[in-house]
Amino acid sequence: MSRSLVRRRLTALVGAACLLLAVPLSASAQPAVQPGGPFVPPAQGEPNRSAILSFADVERELLSLERRSKGALSLDVVGHSGEGRPLYLATIGTGPERVWIQGRIHGNEPYGPDAALDFLKTLVAGGKHARDVLSEVTFAVIPMYNPDGSEAYIRQDTVNRIDLNRDWGVDQDIFDRLNEVRVQRGQNPLSQRTFDNYTQLRAVESQAFWYAFAEFRPHYMIDIHHQGSYLVDGSNEQTTFSVGISLDELMLSGDQWNTVRRMGVLAADAADRHGAVTTTRYPYINIPEGVVSAAMLNGPGPEGEYADWTPRGAMFFESRGGIGQKSRGYLIKQNVDGLWAITDAIADGTLDTVDADRWSSIPARGAFLPASGPDRNY
Repeated sequence: MSRSLVRRRLTALVGAACLLLAVPLSASAQPAVQPGGPFVPPAQGEPNRSAILSFADVERELLSLERRSKGALSLDVVGHSGEGRPLYLATIGTGPERVWIQGRIHGNEPYGPDAALDFLKTLVAGGKHARDVLSEVTFAVIPMYNPDGSEAYIRQDTVNRIDLNRDWGVDQDIFDRLNEVRVQRGQNPLSQRTFDNYTQLRAVESQAFWYAFAEFRPHYMIDIHHQGSYLVDGSNEQTTFSVGISLDELMLSGDQWNTVRRMGVLAADAADRHGAVTTTRYPYINIPEGVVSAAMLNGPGPEGEYADWTPRGAMFFESRGGIGQKSRGYLIKQNVDGLWAITDAIADGTLDTVDADRWSSIPARGAFLPASGPDRNY
């Protein structure tokens, strides 16, 4: 599917809604903001916004990178948010392997754009390392998936008030597989009402990025998040970085399960080389309606169509709670280090040589620290 065709379909699908919703919300209609988001300790109060990129900051940097790249980076508007903001996707590289990177799908999880832009800056700057990677890999990068929620500093979008990472398509076959796995794991099956209540690409952001996914057809996906504050299991040490897989092993093919674990091992190893970082393994979850989950399961699109494409591997990163100038540098760097470790291994062909079973040796994430706010992440 050509990029122009995707844009035409998106225009037909969301144009009217964007026109109606492009007017900013009045003060009385502004969504309630949880100061600091779910990952910031209440004692910290409102986070230092000077350490957090706004939508205008991200837009300005993307446009600058496009100019500086001299044609190497293509910046496309794949749709518009509920309030009418452009949804940007940056594409760079000529290689046959395709990697999708997205940040800030939750508006109050701020450092995904920083990590994505840092990564893009190195690619645009050139140098032998960047040239070697770009000859083997093509990247699609979404620094800010949820611009409206980011500006309001809330988890959800502002129009539907839904979690955009619970809004991709789940069909009956996927739901039936989910219940089969739940029964095998000794869990109760979900009711059919649960399936009926899935939001199923309700938000225009979800629709736009699903069509971009269907066109780009990535082999690998990485989703950058924040979590609350946690200990390393069995210790009093606080974790700074967790690597996660969003689906049960039984939901995935053998190749997908091995690939996502290898990706996690590489990211954990790379992040742990930085002295301030303590990496853990994110706890078990099985959420087929998440973006990278639905992608790996070939979930349906906005009109019930299928991309007929499943990435080899897709995973997510979670940085610890606590936002501010002092922690900003290493919280961003641990994500960037993880991105480079995975993409370098894809580019040089060593990903499949990583011992996937080392995944279980990554320390488990431990007890939640209640002072960091509600336990709502991924």
